[in-house]
Amino acid sequence: MKKLKKYRYSLWLTIAVVLMGMTACGPRETELSFETIERNDTYSPEEGYGGLEPCVVLVTTRQEIDHLEGLISQAALDHLAELNFEQCFAIAVFRGRQPYSGYATIIERVARQGDKIVVYAQFWEPRSNQVILTMETSPYHLIKVRRDDSVSQEIALVLQSQVVTPTPPSH
Repeated sequence: MKKLKKYRYSLWLTIAVVLMGMTACGPRETELSFETIERNDTYSPEEGYGGLEPCVVLVTTRQEIDHLEGLISQAALDHLAELNFEQCFAIAVFRGRQPYSGYATIIERVARQGDKIVVYAQFWEPRSNQVILTMETSPYHLIKVRRDDSVSQEIALVLQSQVVTPTPPSH
């Protein structure tokens, strides 16, 4: 009986150590706080990002603002021009060209995982009963994130997105 208890104790101890080791070896995720610079759901593809697939852009220096020229509003470009890039960097998520209004791009959260920055975004689709305009749109969300020392243009930027269709309220 004592051998059985000793065996169970050893087994539980081994399981606990293995589980602790597994969580310690996995990539740790650190939340990064951010502020919205601009969210625009009706920006026109003639002016903005005209691609069909989502796109995420990292801006870590003043010179890189040029990459967003024509993709975001002039007000957002002006805000970026005043950003202190020693303290912050910017991330833009573009949904891609959509056939009509009612689509939205919303960055939910940003996290650091080792040498990657993961951007969690929702791509909202119009409700079935929503009034929409028949005009192409290019929705985007532009944010600024507080910089830590190791963020550079070489860091991997990963977009984790999900498509969301709001459920209409029941009557």
